Amino acid sequence: MSSDFRCIDLRVVSHRFENWNQFIHKTPEYSIGLEVMNDTPGHVGHHVHFDHHAGVVREVTMSAAMQVYVAIRQGRLMQKWLQYRCPVPVYVWNADQDVCLAAFLLDYHEILERLHVDPLLRWIVQFNNKIDICGGLYPVDLEELVRNHFTWVFEPYQRQRQQGKSQGDAALVKQTIREVFQRLEALLLGRAGTAPITTKPEILYTSPHGFIIADEKGDPNSRLVLAAQGYSNLISLVCTRATGRYTYSVIRGSPYDDDVFQVTRLIEAFQAAEDQPSARIWGGSNMAAGSDSELGSSLPWTRLRDIAEPIVEAAWRTNQPEAARRAESPRVLLIRRAAEGRDLHRVLEECGAEVCRASSCAEGFQILGSGRRVHSIFVLAAARSSDPAYAALLEAARLDAVPAILCASQTDGGWSDLLETGPTALLKRPFRHSHVRRLLDALPPAPAHDGFGQLAVNGR
Repeated sequence: MSSDFRCIDLRVVSHRFENWNQFIHKTPEYSIGLEVMNDTPGHVGHHVHFDHHAGVVREVTMSAAMQVYVAIRQGRLMQKWLQYRCPVPVYVWNADQDVCLAAFLLDYHEILERLHVDPLLRWIVQFNNKIDICGGLYPVDLEELVRNHFTWVFEPYQRQRQQGKSQGDAALVKQTIREVFQRLEALLLGRAGTAPITTKPEILYTSPHGFIIADEKGDPNSRLVLAAQGYSNLISLVCTRATGRYTYSVIRGSPYDDDVFQVTRLIEAFQAAEDQPSARIWGGSNMAAGSDSELGSSLPWTRLRDIAEPIVEAAWRTNQPEAARRAESPRVLLIRRAAEGRDLHRVLEECGAEVCRASSCAEGFQILGSGRRVHSIFVLAAARSSDPAYAALLEAARLDAVPAILCASQTDGGWSDLLETGPTALLKRPFRHSHVRRLLDALPPAPAHDGFGQLAVNGR
């Protein structure tokens, strides 16, 4: 196979088309656009635009590559249009992984027109679809992504993304797409490599109302890492540009958090705070949005934090169930050593729990014996492994009808084996907010307040 384009005439434009009228009038018949227009995707006459950003409901709109996949395999798009124009003009503006993959499917359309599609290519298209629909914040098995060559295929895009988008970079965009083509060709020939996920995104701010601000360090895999750690709502610093401006994404990982993490409301507020409010800097869909890839935002992340926090907090307070607004915060005794379990401590507090830490099971036993009541005990597995007071702690919790949850990084011995040691339930890493909230919501009614919040054992 050759890395040259076979059936498409790839054209990189300097600016996105504003709408369908401009796209139709500026391009010839039988033209295809890939995420190149600030308008809805669709098919008008002999023009088609594959996109999933503007004017769509994100969670029910396929990625551009999956739209292309269906259009070729079921609609025979390329088979029909190549009869009238060869090569087919394909317009792009950027070279993200969705665009690269969509362009490859158009150029190698005959692979999809066969009865049997290469299983690895089909797997990459399907996982790209899930990841792209969720703005990259989709919980996946990271080792599986590496093992099936996904991260290796899109390494060229990762390198380009770290540079940011700029005017006059058509040659870079086209070269990035060519390099991804070469890797997809190698995949089909059984010569694909692997690229481990090594990125360590930096969490810049954790809101008590369920979102974070993180620095991706220029690596799109950062969002997959964050999703695997249980984060679902994200304001992401993609990169700091040479101009001193910033590129951001705003991602709501679940469509069912729309009552609290309101992406549209946030980007409206960010747009109003920009140094060029008349320029369209912020835009996107109901679940994934961001700042303009080329111009960038003038706002540092601290300014986004100060704008976003009161908006999200107000929505959070408005949408709390009436019972939750009246109820006292659940009081949790967390048994963890100083260097372990900070992630669980943070998640418990973000879920509304009042947390007291004890550094050993013996200290936890003393707290229970002091008469101060708690709603639940969370014990890090590492804290119980060599502590002779573990059994006594669980027995005291049982006598007081206090649920004891064992928190483990892995369960090689099986869930039943661990539960037979005495805890009420088992919580496994990553400690997701949804799992912790489910445990807290199931706790018995709060006892009378007795000053537990003022008790500290060995600090926090």
